[in-house]
Amino acid sequence: MSRIGLLMPCRDAGPYLGECLDSALAQLGPDDELVVQDGLSSDGSALTLDQAAERDPRVRVRHAGDRGQSDALNHALGRTTADLVGWLNADDLLLPGALAAVRAAGSVFDRVPDLVVGPWRVIAADGSILRDYPAARLRRDRLLLRGCYMFSGAVLIRRELLVELGGFRSDLHYTMDFDLMLRLAGAAQSQLVVNTPLAALRLHRASKSGGQTWRFAREAVGVRRRHIRGAGEAAAAVVGTGLSVVSLASFDLRFGSRYSRLRSRVRR
Repeated sequence: MSRIGLLMPCRDAGPYLGECLDSALAQLGPDDELVVQDGLSSDGSALTLDQAAERDPRVRVRHAGDRGQSDALNHALGRTTADLVGWLNADDLLLPGALAAVRAAGSVFDRVPDLVVGPWRVIAADGSILRDYPAARLRRDRLLLRGCYMFSGAVLIRRELLVELGGFRSDLHYTMDFDLMLRLAGAAQSQLVVNTPLAALRLHRASKSGGQTWRFAREAVGVRRRHIRGAGEAAAAVVGTGLSVVSLASFDLRFGSRYSRLRSRVRR
């Protein structure tokens, strides 16, 4: 497997940044890189990043204002030369063994696959596991119906393909991953699925996923409209929008610690 670059947008990541950095640096190879675009953090995150870069040359940090997460990701994408890139938010985690699993699975390919997808999990602010999800290939019909069913942190993309697709849409602030996956599903010729969990999405009240679910819903409607091709996909998008509303309405309940513990007991 060729060089891996992790793109990290960061702005005031708070107490989660150190654990996130450790989870990535423990797995990066000598020629890999962690490309951080810090949006002028004011909570101490900037110093933490600079100290990490001083200790480890694989960490490449730039501090600059940006127009949001997508803009920061595009700046980081423009700075990396890696063959395969992943998106790691500064409050999420790369799970143990993730990159080793990607390299092992990719070693059978003559060229870098367009996509690598793997299982992922949702964790609470304290790191406790709320839910585990299996890996699934990206498919347009499934995305339109179910929404963003794969976590962006558990998807690695051939850098040249991502650049060809125009990177991340900077006019989106909540569903840039949904839009990207729809574009990738239509363009990727090869998708490699690994069985090892790759990343963890952390839910906390300061995160977009944990505290702004209805804004996600409104923006997702526009994303679906832009990607519809034909009557069949239009029907899937309408049903998918309805399912998303129901899912978002029950978000706090489904990802509350009590419900998650009960769900785990039932599955046993």
